[in-house]
Amino acid sequence: MEKNLQEEIVRLAVSEGVAAADKRFAKLQKDAAEKSRDRRLHNTKLLIRNYRIFKAHAESAISTAEECEDSVFDILAMMSDKDFRKAETTVKSIQSSAARTAIIINHITAMVETYEIWCQKSGKPENERRCRVLKALYIDDDPPTPEELAEREGIDKRTVYKDVDAATEILAALIFGVDSIRM
Repeated sequence: MEKNLQEEIVRLAVSEGVAAADKRFAKLQKDAAEKSRDRRLHNTKLLIRNYRIFKAHAESAISTAEECEDSVFDILAMMSDKDFRKAETTVKSIQSSAARTAIIINHITAMVETYEIWCQKSGKPENERRCRVLKALYIDDDPPTPEELAEREGIDKRTVYKDVDAATEILAALIFGVDSIRM
C-alpha cells in the first residue's frame, strides 16, 4: 500500500511538473512572439522615418556603383593580389548594401501604395487622413512640420503622432506580413 502511495505521489508530482512546464513554455512562446512583433513594429517605424534617406542612398549608391564598376577594376588591377581581394570585397559589400536598400525602398513604396488604396476603400475619413499624415511626414519630398500638418488637417499636433502610430501598425502588417500582427 505504501508503494502505491509513493507511485501516486510521483505521478501527481510529474503531472504537476509537466503542467507547470507547459504553462511556462507557452508563456515564453507568447513573450517571444510579442517581442518579435514589437521588433517588427519598431523596424517599420525606423524604415518609414528614414525612407527619404534610404531612398537617396539607394539612388545615389546604385548610380555611383554603376559608374565606378568599370574604373574600379582598372584601378584594382594595378594593385597587388592581396589589396585586390580586400578592395573587391569592399566594393561587393557596398554594391550589395545599395541593392538591398533599393529592394527595401521598392517594397516600402509598394506597401505604402497598398495602404493608401486600403485607406481609400475603407471609406473612413480617419484612415484617409492617417495615410495623408504618414505620407506627408515621411514619404513625400517636401515634408511639412507636424504643426503645419496638424493645421492643414484640422487636428491637434498630438493626433498627428497618433495617426502615424495607427498607420504604422497597418504598414507593419503589410511590410512584414502576418507575423507582425498581435495574436
